This record gives sequence, structure tokens and C-alpha cells, in this order.
Amino acid sequence: MSFLLIAIKAIFAICFVLVSIAMIHEFGHYITAKMCGIWVLEFAIGFGERVWKKRVGETLYSLRPLPLGGFVRLAGMDNIEEKEEEKTEDGENANKEGEEKKQAEKEDEDPDLPKVPIDHPKSYVSRPWWAKVIVLAAGATMNLVWAMILMSCIYIFAGGPISNILVLEAPTDKIAYKAGVRNGDIIYAINGEKLTDWNQGMKLINNNPGKELTLNIIRNHPINKNASGGGVMRDSYAYSDNSYQTHDEEKLDIVVIPEGAAGSAKIGIGLSPNNYDYTKLPLGTAISRGCDDALNIITQTVDGLYRMITGQTKADVAGPVKIMKMITDQSAKGWTDLFYLTALLSVNIGLLNLLPLPVLDGGRIVFVLLDAIFCVINMMLGTKLVVNQKVEEGIHFAGMICLILLMIYVTLKDVISFF
Repeated sequence: MSFLLIAIKAIFAICFVLVSIAMIHEFGHYITAKMCGIWVLEFAIGFGERVWKKRVGETLYSLRPLPLGGFVRLAGMDNIEEKEEEKTEDGENANKEGEEKKQAEKEDEDPDLPKVPIDHPKSYVSRPWWAKVIVLAAGATMNLVWAMILMSCIYIFAGGPISNILVLEAPTDKIAYKAGVRNGDIIYAINGEKLTDWNQGMKLINNNPGKELTLNIIRNHPINKNASGGGVMRDSYAYSDNSYQTHDEEKLDIVVIPEGAAGSAKIGIGLSPNNYDYTKLPLGTAISRGCDDALNIITQTVDGLYRMITGQTKADVAGPVKIMKMITDQSAKGWTDLFYLTALLSVNIGLLNLLPLPVLDGGRIVFVLLDAIFCVINMMLGTKLVVNQKVEEGIHFAGMICLILLMIYVTLKDVISFF
């Protein structure tokens, strides 16, 4: 029974993470398309055949059985009504192949969605270049906003650490260990300035490469005591059935010099907020810290992508299998860990989508900007430069094939790593 509950919890967690990230992304495209006067044909949650649908205004809203994402259909990008093919000199249609293609498309038509002429005034194609860029970039932007909302929710409902950093590990070959920092140390101040937020301490370390920093540390030395004579005292920790621990607190000042570039300098510790010092925060403070944490995640992700692209660090891509395992593991720890992972994945997916690669939103933005540049050149020089739509579609199709092959490779790699 417990296994069944764990499985159900994991399924709900996976659906929450994947659907929330996908839907907030699609909502960005949806709302900006509406604002830019583009006809949104459909807003769908899930994949597969529709199990529920309702038309509100000009948009069809639908639910589908596979709850692992969603999509929007925009006029001019989907359900395009092709113009009549020009007749040849003999008065016949261009070719038989075209007729067969049209017949196949007719059989696949969606009866719930209208065919829209490509030059319709509310078509995506008819909008100015800046409107297209806004719509395409809005999905990734909403992914970043979603991370801010999730991080803020953690602080609003669970509270946050108010004073210190817990050192999870201090590897022996790193700066911190050599200076005297040990696993379990609590950094409560830096240079005598008491930390009111663990991110404050991280920023002080990250932004001061090559400068001496004095870490003000509390180190607790556990003392085992016999429990046979009475109960466990307040602020003590149960150790076993017949003993308990008290802690002899020691305060230390340890000088370290962070290494690295400004904004990403390190001293070589694995750290975490001190979870024993959580407290509920005022709404404004919680939102401010949530947004600050999300911006910190965004900055670190951008830095990581830059290092990966420039070959400074090895590419580490997680496939669907590994991501689902991560979601399952975090959901077992609690909703705050699940929200944090969701924020992290949302930022990664949003930023990856902005990369100027075929089939991604960033790749489509490149073609929109290229088309805008051609328009300026045509006005100035009287030329007739245009982006060939078939070439663009071919490039995006090739990009999609490469993306699918990459996902298959990464998935196989993830599966093999489990054995």
C-alpha cells in the first residue's frame, strides 16, 4: 500500500512539474498573442485527442488525456488555408503530387478549428516583426517569472533562513578546508556582518575574488551522555535508546580568499541554508527574497550555459528519465524541495528555449530579425530580399530531428547509468 501511495505521489509530482512549466510557457505565448492582435485558435492542456473542449470568444480551450504539457495554436502558424495554386500555361494544376498533398491535408483537417488565410489581418504572419519577437520570447520569459513565483511561495508559506549558512561539505583539496572550515560548521557572519539571508553570504563570497574574507563560524562538538538516569534535556538530540547528545558550542574566525571571476568566485564548500533557523517572513520580504533567489538561479544558469558553450565545462544534459527521477526524489522530501526543483527546471528550459538554434523559440526569433533586416535593406536599396519560408521550415525540421536524436541519446545514457 505504501508503495502505491509513493507511486501516486510521484506521478502527481511529475505531472505538476512538467505541466506547470509547459503551461506557463504556453500562457506567455497566448497572452502576448492576444495583446498583439493575433488570433489564438486553441489553448490546449495535455496531448492526445480532446476529452473536453469549450469555445470562449474566438479561442477553443481543450483538455487532453496525456497531462505532460500543452500548446497554443496561432492563426498563420497553424491551420493555414493555402492559396489556389497557379495554373500552368496548359491550364492544368502544377503537379499531381501537390493534389495528393492537398487531399491528405483535407482528410486530416480539424473540424473544430477554422482554416485561416495566411494573409488574414489577425494572422501571425501579418503582424510586425516586433510583435512576433514579443510573442516568441514571451514563453521563455514566463518560465523565468514562474521561477520567481515558486521561490516566493516557498518563503511565503514555509518561511526562510534568517541568519546563517550550513556547510554541508568541505572537500579536503579546497580553499575552505585548508583554511580550517569543516563539515557541519555554521557561518553566522562574514567580516563581522551578521547574515540575515544565506544568499547574502553567497554574494559576499561570489563577488570578492582575491580578497580576504573572515568567516565567523559556530562549530558544535557533540557530547554523548547516558540517558538511563532521566529524559532528554531541551536543545539536546536523541542519539539512541540509552543515550543522548549535547553540543559544546565553539566560535571561530577563519580567513579565506575566494578564487575565480567576480560574480562566481568560490571557496570550495557545499552549502545550504541552516534549516534549523527557519521563520515565517513578511509578504514583501518573502517576495523580495524569492525574486532574488530566482535571479541568482538565472545568473548561475546563464554562466553555466556560457561555460558549456565555450567548452570551459563539460556539457551535462539531463534527459526525461533522469529528470523524472529527480522529481520523484524531491517530491519525497517535501513540497518546498519540489518547488525549488521546478523553479530550477523552469529557468533552464526557458533559457535553453532562447538559444538561437533551429526549432527553438530563439531560432525562430533569428529568422524574424533576419526578415526585418531584409525589409530595411529592401527599402534602402530597392532589392527584393526575403526569407524563404520553405528553407526556414526545412531548417526547423532538421533542428527538430537533431533534438529528437539528442533526447534519445541522453535517455539511453540515463538508463544505462542506473545499472
